[in-house]
Amino acid sequence: MKVKTACPMDCYDGCSILAEVDETGNIKLDGNPEHPITKGALCNRGRQLSVRRNSENRVLHPLKRVGDGFVQISWEQAIAEIAQHVHTTLDEVGHHGIFHCYDWGSGTLLKNLNQRFFYGLGGCTETVGSLCWDAGLTAQTYDFGRANSHAPEDTAEHAQAIVVWGRNVANTNVHMTPFIKTAQARGAQLVVISPLAQDLGRRADKCIYPRPGTDGLLALAVLRICRDRDWLDHEFIREAALGWEEIATELDVYDPQMVASLTDVPIEDIYWLAELYGRKRPVATILGIGMQRYAQGGQTVRAIDALAAATGHVGIPGGGVSYAQRQLALFFDEEALTGRSRADVRAFERTTQATDILSADPPIRVVFVTRTNPALQVPDSALFRKAFASIRCKVVIDTFMTKTAEMADYVLPCTNVLEEEDVAYTTMWHDYVSYVRPVVEPKGEAKPDWQIFADLASALGRPDIMAGSVEAWIDMALSKWPQEKIEALKEHGFVKLDVPPVAWADRKFATPSGKFEFVSSLAIADGHHPVARIEIDKLQRGTEAYPYVLLTIHPRKWQLSQRETFPEARKEYPIVEIGLAIAHEQGIADGDVVYVENERARIQAIARVQAAGHAKSVRLEIGWSGQGVTANDFTDTRKADFGSQSAQYDCFCSIARVQEEEPSRRELSAIA
Repeated sequence: MKVKTACPMDCYDGCSILAEVDETGNIKLDGNPEHPITKGALCNRGRQLSVRRNSENRVLHPLKRVGDGFVQISWEQAIAEIAQHVHTTLDEVGHHGIFHCYDWGSGTLLKNLNQRFFYGLGGCTETVGSLCWDAGLTAQTYDFGRANSHAPEDTAEHAQAIVVWGRNVANTNVHMTPFIKTAQARGAQLVVISPLAQDLGRRADKCIYPRPGTDGLLALAVLRICRDRDWLDHEFIREAALGWEEIATELDVYDPQMVASLTDVPIEDIYWLAELYGRKRPVATILGIGMQRYAQGGQTVRAIDALAAATGHVGIPGGGVSYAQRQLALFFDEEALTGRSRADVRAFERTTQATDILSADPPIRVVFVTRTNPALQVPDSALFRKAFASIRCKVVIDTFMTKTAEMADYVLPCTNVLEEEDVAYTTMWHDYVSYVRPVVEPKGEAKPDWQIFADLASALGRPDIMAGSVEAWIDMALSKWPQEKIEALKEHGFVKLDVPPVAWADRKFATPSGKFEFVSSLAIADGHHPVARIEIDKLQRGTEAYPYVLLTIHPRKWQLSQRETFPEARKEYPIVEIGLAIAHEQGIADGDVVYVENERARIQAIARVQAAGHAKSVRLEIGWSGQGVTANDFTDTRKADFGSQSAQYDCFCSIARVQEEEPSRRELSAIA
């Protein structure tokens, strides 16, 4: 018998899954062919869910640090001791001395119950903001009022050109590819814009590789050409937009020839892109999250929004600037699950949480880590390790002994998604919601997150905080839904929400003016320039010692949390990808062992020379750790311009070939 369930990972695609268990306990996972978006396909990351469930390396019992190692203890002991730490902290410094460090590594609905526990105690300190996409969300709030996307079917059926700008579809949004292929079969053009070489580039009519961090300059130069050649939608500008005259005046700064020199994009490609936006209709723009990881990341998204809007691609079938699908949050009552509005919460930004921990008043006495592995993910890993070590009691709830768990005082085993009941959805792309049905019983002594916190609440004499049941909590969170829709969700495994396939088709925007805002009153109120602006003198540049941009990118083959069950990810010597110009300047050949270094870290790695992509950029996958550091030891905690988000792609390094005698390059290549 096959069981319908769903993938919980923080991903664009939100796959519906068919799971089958054989008589030996092996679990086979396939995509659900009935799902209209994922259509029976399941990526390697999704297939790893069953591997992880049955892995011999999985944490299956509560562990307590004793000296330099861990010993197994009972749940009763673990809960009693952790509850005593919480009680002591409340007495000594109050609820702000309790830190809940979490992110969205498992993005299901009932994971919000983790927060319910802390809010029920009166509040806590918690992480807020984003490491990757908050600047773009804020930018689209300024421009549109909210980040709404077009349905993938709309792009497939109506777009005459698709510009995939900064989204690595083949790695992070694999189910977008069939929709792009459908559009191409109709004759739609495909353009890929990214500093990185991408698999999708092999299907593209044109690939443009700007210098990292200069996409906003490129967009504004293209918009200037469209202005100068009158390739504009004057009716949209007049009737549905606010502030065109202000941004039009500022475009004089972005001379195409100058921008070509700053972006490393050939001048003819800038004019080609302008003609595409100005004369082709409709153009769908698909944005990724990498472009926001720069000091002017938010302004970059505003620049691209302005380009698409002024040239007439907003609010029409086949157009749009699709970045996120934030409309889905309107269908769920997360407040009913968490009770955050009644709590006294102190916020630490995810980017700068290490500094916040070290300077906290009142101090952090106990930390709970759920749904994240900050020791690998947070910029400036060395600073995070120092801050985390300063906390008296550290509790990590996870399925594996992650780098963060290795630093903990208690490691508590939680269930794998195949052992849980929940609801999964993505606020990044499409509008389908999936039901997570348990496939197998929890392994070992693993418990759902909510059960762990319910046990803690009872130990603290506050069972009321977590009183309830899975069924009641799901009904509570879906209280805006008609009952028949909830029943359909459970019966069929997924349902479609009533989200318009064309964003802003009625031209009624969620901005204060009700129009698309080239001039944003919200941006002004937040202390930003009224219109999209890239300040050339603030573009980050390397130094003589560290001349090359280092992009710490997401892994191709696994999710960050999957490193423990993916042997290739655990190799001591990582692969570092370099552009052709670097290889030429430094005399590096493919397969050479190289030093990658900046003022914060130094590693040895195996070079892979990339013919495609920006010729002077270096790419290292995050999630890797070894040689005493992580990939994020290279990055720092500077922030992007909008919202609460890191600018960790503003990172520079040197790269140099290791001499033969230092160690044997042949030996290291074999190891890698």
